Amino acid sequence: MSALCDLTGMRSPRRSKSKRPLKRINLRKPRTPDAAKCWIGRDLAKDAPHRRIPIWMIPGIVIGAVFAALAIVHVRVELIDQGYKRYSAVERIQALEEEKQSLTAQVRELRDPTRLTKLAREMGLSRPDRVIALAPPGNGSRP
Repeated sequence: MSALCDLTGMRSPRRSKSKRPLKRINLRKPRTPDAAKCWIGRDLAKDAPHRRIPIWMIPGIVIGAVFAALAIVHVRVELIDQGYKRYSAVERIQALEEEKQSLTAQVRELRDPTRLTKLAREMGLSRPDRVIALAPPGNGSRP
C-alpha cells in the first residue's frame, strides 16, 4: 500500500509538484475502508498550502508597524498633555473667580455710604447747604 493518497482518500500515484489548490475533504467519514489507512502516519502539515509573505514585504510591514505604534504613542501623549493643560486652566479660572469675589467685596465696602459718611466727618467735611450750577466756560450767556 502506498503512503501517498489523494485528498479523496483513495490511493494515487505520486503527485507532481504543481501549484493547483488542494480540494477540501471530509475527514470524519472515509469513503472506503482503504481510505482510513491512507491517512495513518501522514503529515498533513506538508499537504497544506503554504501562504508565505514575500521576504521583500517584511521590512515594509515592520516599518509600518513601528510608525503605527509611534502614531498611537504620540496621540496618547498629546491627550495626556491636553488633560494637564485643561486641569491647570480650570485651577487658574477658580483662582481668578476667588480673586474677583474678594475684589468685588472690597469695592462694595469702599463705596458703602455709611463708611463714606463716617470718613467725611473724620476729615471735617459737612453736607453742603446749597448747590450752585456753573455754566461751562466760553458760553456767552450768563445767568
